[in-house]
Amino acid sequence: MKYGLPLIPEADSCRTASNALTLIAEARPPAFITTMAREVARFNALQQNAQSLQLNIHNTVLHRAKTEILRVMEYLIVHKRCHIMDLMVEVMDIVLHCVDSGHLKSRGLNEVFPSICGFPQVSHCPHTRRIATGAKNGNIAIYELRAYKCQMIAAHGSSVTALSFSPDGKYLASYSIGENKLSFWQTSSGMFGLGASQTKCTKTFSTAPVPDIVRMNPQRLPKLVWISNKTVVHMMADGTEHRFNA
Repeated sequence: MKYGLPLIPEADSCRTASNALTLIAEARPPAFITTMAREVARFNALQQNAQSLQLNIHNTVLHRAKTEILRVMEYLIVHKRCHIMDLMVEVMDIVLHCVDSGHLKSRGLNEVFPSICGFPQVSHCPHTRRIATGAKNGNIAIYELRAYKCQMIAAHGSSVTALSFSPDGKYLASYSIGENKLSFWQTSSGMFGLGASQTKCTKTFSTAPVPDIVRMNPQRLPKLVWISNKTVVHMMADGTEHRFNA
């Protein structure tokens, strides 16, 4: 393609399939995202039983197509942002399946796949190796990268607007513009680090109502910025700030 030479049949088929995948994703983003998320879930289930099933998962299409899937997801993030915001947890499931998990051991998510970090509903804590994602139904998905597990908590009664881990990773702050509420969460594990980890709400604060003109503009939604390990700033697009202590 670079030198204008004719493509061999295999390369031409790959190019056609790549273009078709992009067109499908562009025409029906929600269907594409939910379908890919289901395939990822099915792949993860197969991966856990690969040895007993004598299955080589590295030869599966979903494993070999990781780079291509990430390309399409990045396209949707740039051009179909509203659909991405409605399906943040499913999008994160797909992204974490496709990126190299080894890269996340030493680098932040903003380096490995920077486009996903442009959403205030996503936060990565390199110190504890956890990623939190807020959903439209008010749930928060917390991905434990060390254990390859995901914990889902019912955090808010409305869509999660913003999330942010404290610098030391001990607290997670979440905010919902729909119910004007900000909450602090803390994750604890069993004795000596054994047993399943549990995330509990430690504090909840009411926040000032936000004008409708701000609610309808995703670019002007409030953000959460930590200024210390125990203090987070609820920051509006116009510069208005409110501080809350964990």
